[in-house]
Order: sequence, then C-alpha cells, then structure tokens
Amino acid sequence: MSSAQLKRLQELSQVFSQGKANPQQIQQLSTLLAEINRYDDAEPVTENKQVIFIAAPDFG
Repeated sequence: MSSAQLKRLQELSQVFSQGKANPQQIQQLSTLLAEINRYDDAEPVTENKQVIFIAAPDFG
C-alpha cells in the first residue's frame, strides 16, 4: 500500500466512522480497497520458515 493510499484510506475511515459517508465516498472506498488488494496480490509472498527436527530422547 502506498503512502497516498494509506492517507486516503485514513481520511475515508474518519468520514465513515462519523457516519457521514456519501455515495461518492462509498465508491471511492470500494475503488481504493480494490487497488490495495491488487497491489497486495502483485507482491510476491515469501516465507522463510525453517523447520528443525529434534530427535526424541533415547531412554533405553
């Protein structure tokens, strides 16, 4: 998410939390969320999960 998108999201969030959103702002939020989702989907997901196996103790 870009800084401009974050700023716009914060502005719209404030309007919505006040219960003052008009139809144009609802559309703007919908468009903005779609843009953010496309941006997130385009980013490669990399997970570095290292798994370490520890042998069970030998009690015999």
